[in-house]
Amino acid sequence: MITRSGSIVLFCAALLAAPSASWSASAAKPARKRPARAARPAVKATQEMAAAPAAPVPSENGERQPSRDGGPMAAGSLADFGAVLRDGEGSAEAIAVLPDSEAAQLGLAPEDRLVSLNGAPVRSRSDARAAWRRWDGGLRLWGVVRRGLRVLELRSRFPDEEPAFARGPKDLSPRESLLRDGLLERSAVSAQAVLAKAPSLPISVPARQVLWVRFPKGLPDTVATGDVLQAEVTMAVASDASLDYLCLPPRSTVWGKVLQTSSTEGVRALRIHFFKAALAGGHAVPLSARVLDAAGDQPMVKVSPGGTLVLGEAVSLDERKKRRGSLILRPDVRLRLELAEPVTVMEPPRFYPAGAGLWIRTAESETGRAFEVTHVIPGRSAEKAGVRVGDLLREIAGRSTSDMDFGDALAALYGKPGSLFKVAVRKPGAEKPLTLELKRGVQFKDGVETPVPLPFEKREKAKA
Repeated sequence: MITRSGSIVLFCAALLAAPSASWSASAAKPARKRPARAARPAVKATQEMAAAPAAPVPSENGERQPSRDGGPMAAGSLADFGAVLRDGEGSAEAIAVLPDSEAAQLGLAPEDRLVSLNGAPVRSRSDARAAWRRWDGGLRLWGVVRRGLRVLELRSRFPDEEPAFARGPKDLSPRESLLRDGLLERSAVSAQAVLAKAPSLPISVPARQVLWVRFPKGLPDTVATGDVLQAEVTMAVASDASLDYLCLPPRSTVWGKVLQTSSTEGVRALRIHFFKAALAGGHAVPLSARVLDAAGDQPMVKVSPGGTLVLGEAVSLDERKKRRGSLILRPDVRLRLELAEPVTVMEPPRFYPAGAGLWIRTAESETGRAFEVTHVIPGRSAEKAGVRVGDLLREIAGRSTSDMDFGDALAALYGKPGSLFKVAVRKPGAEKPLTLELKRGVQFKDGVETPVPLPFEKREKAKA
């Protein structure tokens, strides 16, 4: 007898067994064949996988390193900045800059000394890395560098399209503009202070180098053995043949000692040894020089082969000065000295005045004194502006050459590296002079302007 509950049990068991039976029946039937379709290449999936490289792996010191499959550097790495830096004297010196990198867009160049980045002082490579990490990826980078003797403010250009919800440069409030200008000014002053504290490096002036001097008050006839005489340098000495910098500038002072005097039948003979020089704007240096020649309008002035100055009878400038004593050498007479030994100059970089790549000599004419160009250095500002050998300079830095002596002209031609000045140049055969603008301490290569290296930097590169 089957109860109601038993019928329910049998019905459930039949339901559980039905799927197995239907599956076995369908498995026994042959499967219907469908036409094969060509497989589509998974281009989209491949691209999506290539666009998502593995995440960079943090290193032990906390910096993020590139991923194992060659993924990009993370923000905060100097490699992502695009520059190779090394520690310098109170700054981070750039060794190399990658093209089209953030550093290249900023304007950073090899041999630049980075002293500030985004308002943060940079005294080492680690300071530069920290300042780069703190950058929030804003519209532009800015910094301050020392390039040669100049201090430059660098700024990357604005992007072609400003990102959404970002303020432009004109949206700064007056307070923000003041803060920005103050930061830039303080950074520039800090960079100048670092440059002023740069260590002095030696420059050697070779022996047999010549310089011209004169006695501003002349030589009185009372000069005796053992006297120390003071003269003024009228023709400067350049650091090398490039004429880029002066290491013994005009208006420097030299001292000489009278070793021997003699007087025979109105002829005076003086043997003078020059032993010290005080550089204009610099320090005193020892030297050893003898008299080689004399030039001037005074008659009876000669120099013997041994370096003895031979003078005629004493002369007087005018009758009123006869009572004060006569002169045996006039103030306008110049003596040419020759260095017997090399002279070592030890001065900081800011001491050396830079030129525009030309040298001159005095040229007297009916129209007054002018200065003829005798040398033009290739690749310098003078050559680029059109100055050529044989041109006459009629004005230098706004001053007429008729009122200048040779020392004044050199002092006007040389000055702070990177500074601009104008000259009035009269070409041979031309009636009117041309006004040209020159720049001190720069060189041009393939149309690109760069600072001229300092004398000791040139020699360091030559040794390397």
